[in-house]
Amino acid sequence: MRFNTLTCLIAPTFLTTLSVNALTSFQYLQVTKSFADAFMPSSTSDLVADLNSKSALFAEDVKGSVDIVGNIDGREYSTDFLFGLFLGAAQSPTVPSPVGVPISYNVTAAAVEHNTVSAGIKFELQYPILNATYPIELEAFLTINDKREITQYDLIFRRWAWATDTIIPQLTPYMAKLLGMSNDNSTQTLHQFMAYATCTQTMTYCTDGNAQYDTLTECLANATSLPTGEFYRVGENNLACRAVHSSMLQLNPETYCPAMSLSGGSFCIDRDYTETVRGDHFTQGFLAPKYVTPENKKLVQDVWASSETSELSGLLELSMSGQDAHSWDATWYATMTFVYFVFYYFFAKVTDFMFARFNNAYKDLPRELQKNVTMYFMTIIFTAVALALQLVGSPGFKGEWHLWEFKCVRLAGVLTVALYLFELIFRFNMRLPLVAHHILTIFAISLGVTTNEYTQNPTFMLSGIIWLFQATTEQPTFIGLMGYRLKWKKETVALILKISSIQTFIFKAASALALLVYWGLHQNFNYNSIDRVWSIFVWIIAIGLFLTQIWGSYVTYIIGVNILKKRPGPPIRLESNDSSSSNTSTDIDLEKGQITSSVEEEARRTGGTVTPVEVPTLGYDGKLEIGRSFTMSKTMSSSASTVVDQ
Repeated sequence: MRFNTLTCLIAPTFLTTLSVNALTSFQYLQVTKSFADAFMPSSTSDLVADLNSKSALFAEDVKGSVDIVGNIDGREYSTDFLFGLFLGAAQSPTVPSPVGVPISYNVTAAAVEHNTVSAGIKFELQYPILNATYPIELEAFLTINDKREITQYDLIFRRWAWATDTIIPQLTPYMAKLLGMSNDNSTQTLHQFMAYATCTQTMTYCTDGNAQYDTLTECLANATSLPTGEFYRVGENNLACRAVHSSMLQLNPETYCPAMSLSGGSFCIDRDYTETVRGDHFTQGFLAPKYVTPENKKLVQDVWASSETSELSGLLELSMSGQDAHSWDATWYATMTFVYFVFYYFFAKVTDFMFARFNNAYKDLPRELQKNVTMYFMTIIFTAVALALQLVGSPGFKGEWHLWEFKCVRLAGVLTVALYLFELIFRFNMRLPLVAHHILTIFAISLGVTTNEYTQNPTFMLSGIIWLFQATTEQPTFIGLMGYRLKWKKETVALILKISSIQTFIFKAASALALLVYWGLHQNFNYNSIDRVWSIFVWIIAIGLFLTQIWGSYVTYIIGVNILKKRPGPPIRLESNDSSSSNTSTDIDLEKGQITSSVEEEARRTGGTVTPVEVPTLGYDGKLEIGRSFTMSKTMSSSASTVVDQ
């Protein structure tokens, strides 16, 4: 299984019960290409066996229509007619068949809406006897189910009458030569050749219980009594219909031999133009994107755009609404975002439990700092995952684009956004520069995803790769901070923090500069409002993030320097030596230089006084700050004082 299915496609498939099991637009287009490929005769000698293998393209109860034939229903008939149409010409290339042999094609138009595909396919038909090829254009409407089977098709051979008027006159001299007759009357030559070709096939394959005539002479007599017909009306009671179906006799004589009879069986029959055009043959219309599911079938099955109604049905608007849902739609429920939040919540709970169970230093930390350590660990893990995902899209810098690579980069951004949002909620206190960094990063990723979706310009994915380095290369910093909290060897922690401060500064500076250079080379345009928004905010956010990173690198370096000077112990509890205040205490967070003091409360309660004494403490950001110690005195009792010495 490919990496993209293991990683980048996990998110879309995580909640399978909340989504329809529909194919992607590209997968529908792949089925359309397979359909076009099936017209190409196989290079193998057993053309019949190869043709039968193509039946998997169709659903068992497929309904079809071809403009030159009429309705074609069922998997077997669809396979035999559409791909068997060229079978005779492929088997006998020297016979002057009006049909020709497809040798190549080009899909010149394709539109995919839900499970409906509209495509224009230009085939090149080869006529070996003429040493020439002619283009034939097929217009196709297809509906495709989740099993990649065609459930409906409506095919039009565009300009087919013009093609036959051009090609057949060039073939009649060879037809006359084959029959041993002059070509003075090309119409008569064509009539005689079609009768002869049809009867030859009939007498070869329609034998025993499937026999339609006793002798070739009898067959020719009946065939020549029929009109030649037109090759754009090969579903009617004429020779053209029998000539087309004669190639299929070898596939299923029991089914197709009756078409060779004078009555034409159920295939070559008289048809009425009005009834044919007005006939409501299909299970559902091709009014894309009217996506019919078992659940909504009763509601949308018969929704049409018709002159009988003054306006389009509201149900049709609902069925089309999925095409208009975008990431910036305020009413859109981003299910996976909440899944990530729930996942991060349980991951944080497990991390907290494991640290509390197996790490003594973690147990001694105040609850707020325990949360910080948990977030450090989560950031290390998930930014590393995001870094790996964003690098998957790096072939784009060489012009190699794949959807699964886009999904990997987008997933890297989504993981980062969800992580930062979770941290903003999870942690009690965060310094303003760090909050600014997170908000700017969230906005940058959201803007990048929206811009890429709106413009469909893959360069914005590459901008995302460059930009994500701002958030996905900080693992050394958080390793150092986690070691600092958990009281690792201070020399090791100091070294990690110093190196990481330099590393992050270099990486962030390079990322910001590369982003702006890339914008100047590939995105400095002004076609739509989204272009102007991107051009403005890419500078604002890039500079803003860089400034916050300067602060972050400075703080990290200072912590690395100061940690060798003085390392804070766990929070110190100050006890008063006054028996009347034996239950009062002071909790000092040496990292923040803050005190939560029950001594102060006791002093206020008893009318005493608290005198702060300034002492140096190690701040939350690693700076030596002037904190507070306390000398407490009471007016009604003996003086008692405690001095904190860090």
